[in-house]
Amino acid sequence: MQRRALLAALGGATALGPLVANSQTTAQANTQANTQANTQANTQPRPPSPPQLKALGGERYLVGRIVVEKAAHRFTVPGRVHALGKPLEYLATSPGAKKAYEALLELDASGTEMNLACILIGLERDASVPSWKPLGQAGQIGQRVTLSLAWTESGQRRQVIAAEALLDAEARPRASAVEWAYTGSFTSKDGSQLAADITGTLISFVKKDPTGIIEAVSDISLGPYGAVRGSSLLPPEASAIELIVEAVIAPK
Repeated sequence: MQRRALLAALGGATALGPLVANSQTTAQANTQANTQANTQANTQPRPPSPPQLKALGGERYLVGRIVVEKAAHRFTVPGRVHALGKPLEYLATSPGAKKAYEALLELDASGTEMNLACILIGLERDASVPSWKPLGQAGQIGQRVTLSLAWTESGQRRQVIAAEALLDAEARPRASAVEWAYTGSFTSKDGSQLAADITGTLISFVKKDPTGIIEAVSDISLGPYGAVRGSSLLPPEASAIELIVEAVIAPK
């Protein structure tokens, strides 16, 4: 029942669009209002359409631009390196996200699309937690996933785990100890909106933002703000990159 309700909520999820109210009638005021609306539209995540699911055959699906391999419990999201050498608190956000300036990656996916991809590979929120309540507030962690980044460099495919991509050389030895979990964000109480669509948060590694789809089980940064700035292993900003998400499925 929880799974069906969540899928239904995802199908109708829409983000809060930027609202610009202006009651003045002068030409100057109208110009200012239009400028403000355009600025907000360019800095906020676009309201997502219901996710488009296309069968590719062999239990493979396309959700937006996400390629889902259901049998392998894996999906791949295209995107690009967004911020390197800057203080980071997010592994990935959607285009135009509120915290994009603190995100290592910009992915070509909305929160709704990524959440549906997670469900298709077998991930589910704890059924005892209402869909409108963040898992962390209920004391739950969520199902584990593994995250890695892949790109092509000098004709060769390179791939690293997500924590290696975030940490500098000194901190990199502890990258393998970093765990990630599916949280599924949360909906409004009427199920019409998904928090990840409103904020643009997809994957975070700080506990102060519960709106993402996936988060680190514990904070990655052991130092002050700004300690995590991305790895020199990665290609330059704006380089094409793929995020690979795999569900950790417990043996039956």
